Amino acid sequence: MRQVNTLKQKLAAGKPVVGMWASLACPAIVEAVSLCGYDFVIIDSEHGQINLETTIDMMRACAVGPAEALVRVPGQDPDYLKRLLDAGCTSFMVPMVDTAEQAQAIVDACRYPPRGRRGYAAPIVRGSRYGLDEDYIEWAHEELFLTLQIESAEAVANAGAIAAIDGVDQLFVGANDLSGSLGVLTETAHPDVLAAIEKVKAAAAAHGKTLGTIPRADVSTADLAKTGFLLAAGASDIYSVCDAARADIAAFRAANG
Repeated sequence: MRQVNTLKQKLAAGKPVVGMWASLACPAIVEAVSLCGYDFVIIDSEHGQINLETTIDMMRACAVGPAEALVRVPGQDPDYLKRLLDAGCTSFMVPMVDTAEQAQAIVDACRYPPRGRRGYAAPIVRGSRYGLDEDYIEWAHEELFLTLQIESAEAVANAGAIAAIDGVDQLFVGANDLSGSLGVLTETAHPDVLAAIEKVKAAAAAHGKTLGTIPRADVSTADLAKTGFLLAAGASDIYSVCDAARADIAAFRAANG
């Protein structure tokens, strides 16, 4: 039974999608926000303390609701990508992709031969429903969604070559790290940062690839689609918990002197 990647489907149809960041190693949070109706949840194993086993549990929790699990991996390690692919992950965010060669290596690591060099264990892995999907190797690459993060001046310069690669679905602008690379860390509305973002937008458009990003100082999550970014992720489990806690404490202190 073919497993359809709804996130990839929506983006291919030109629909804007919204998701949140899950940085806490807590499957219950992912389950709850998926049931709330997000299009995707980013399971962030680049920053934070989420290990492989917990990532898989969070993927299972995400599947209870309509959201797709979009796993941000720690880096570009092909062995780690392989393990998550075998575990059933179909959507990946890969950080700090600076060159077309790096992008091609990521794509190759995620596809079976002859399309790539993913290691074969299809009959026994969760990705194929433990062998129940006997034709898994024929369609697995078609349901794969790869968004590669453009987070440096070098990546901006190479954005066209990265976007041109078959198998790269989206360029995701990491505005904060990009601003740091340009010498203005956290100044995401700086003219140099905005000019770099425009270059990435042009590169994606030239090759028919979608764009994703986070909200910036001058653009809210809700408004990102109006500026050409179909995939938007602003909310975070950590921010949500801490913001609620601070508001609760402030209300209590104000009422009690």
